[in-house]
Amino acid sequence: MQTSSFRVLLVLTRFPVSLAVTFTAFAAMLISSGELSLPMLLPIGGIFLLASGASSFNQYQEWPWDERMERTRKRPVPSRRISTAEALRIAMICVVGGLMILLYYSTPLCFILGVFNLIWYNGVYTYLKRKTAFAVIPGALTGAIPILMGWTAAGGLITDPKVIFLAFFLFIWQMPHFWMLTLKYGNQYRDAGFPVLTDFFNELQVKILIMVWMIASAATSGMFVFFRIIHFPLIGYGIILLNIALLAVIAWQLFLASTIRYRLIFITANLFMLIVMLSLMVDRLLGS
Repeated sequence: MQTSSFRVLLVLTRFPVSLAVTFTAFAAMLISSGELSLPMLLPIGGIFLLASGASSFNQYQEWPWDERMERTRKRPVPSRRISTAEALRIAMICVVGGLMILLYYSTPLCFILGVFNLIWYNGVYTYLKRKTAFAVIPGALTGAIPILMGWTAAGGLITDPKVIFLAFFLFIWQMPHFWMLTLKYGNQYRDAGFPVLTDFFNELQVKILIMVWMIASAATSGMFVFFRIIHFPLIGYGIILLNIALLAVIAWQLFLASTIRYRLIFITANLFMLIVMLSLMVDRLLGS
């Protein structure tokens, strides 16, 4: 494959996002089983392909809207670097491949969750984005489901309070991230025909809303020790200190900085999630 074609594929499948989704599923699998093993790679590969296919299909669905926004008009389909037929073909290959792997090499429940997440993301959420500025609330469920997929693929029970709490943390964490995009790209979304949060709230109110959800996200991760998800106190204290640092950076950028550095906020929030999940994985391995 030529370098340009490979780059198109990476953008079409939203490789960083698909990788992040896969990482959360992998973390849940490890926390559930307490060990690393080669058989884990197959369902993880299936989840990655499914996430890549869902992202590709989403770009196929939304290319007319992507074409109207500066932020997204350089994506493969609206920029004409790939045809809609090719995008759909790649999406179908990834989706079918991912589902087949999950069907044969994971648990039935993991497969069912994968099908549900695909329908919810490409069917429900993608449609709701054009109808309401609050589509992110049901849409955030698609970021929490991979946690359940990884957990059940390792044989864990979906009713286990630990995995429900982990999924809730991922659900909460996504909200301020999406609303931050509204602050940065709100005019572009509006011009493309999407309803945005600033249609209902002024900028200060949106900032307060983002801060409230960041506090909720931090509080959720800080309570892991009370739900016995974390066994080693030092790791729990480390996460609490991480929460304080996260909230300080977000509050400074939203309310005190002369110019909001959105890239700094996004990097900080993503690092926060990454470190929390890594901490949970280390805690589980040390406690095995």
